[in-house]
Amino acid sequence: MTIWRILNVLAVCALVAAAVVVYRIKYQATWQAEEVVRLQSTIGREKANIALLQAVLAHLERPDRIELLAAKYLDLKPFDVHQRESIGQLPMRPPEVDLIGKTIASLDLDAPIKAVPHDDPIARTIESLGLAGPTRDRSIERSLKALGMTKKAAQP
Repeated sequence: MTIWRILNVLAVCALVAAAVVVYRIKYQATWQAEEVVRLQSTIGREKANIALLQAVLAHLERPDRIELLAAKYLDLKPFDVHQRESIGQLPMRPPEVDLIGKTIASLDLDAPIKAVPHDDPIARTIESLGLAGPTRDRSIERSLKALGMTKKAAQP
């Protein structure tokens, strides 16, 4: 009989656990349904706002309204066909300013840096400022010069 009692107690516990799970699932389903209704109403409000904004924009973009505002606030005159300029009378473009070049020139470096074919001027500038070591090619050149050797130029 004790085995039957244990089985009955376990069955009752299982039924209670199943009832809790079913109640929880039902509660979550109800909450999800309310959330869907809330989101649908929010979407409806946003669609109404979009329609209202589109109507306001259409009102603001009316050509007759813009024409009245232009006449009121802008001092526009009708175009005259004879009101033309030749290309020679147009002002010249301002010269382009190389700001990076000016900045490098303003650094007033002690030793002038001569350009070497296949040399990177940016790397040279960084090296001369002491912000980085020489590039790999320049360090090889310096090592060869220190040993009294020179790099052989590639022959075509």
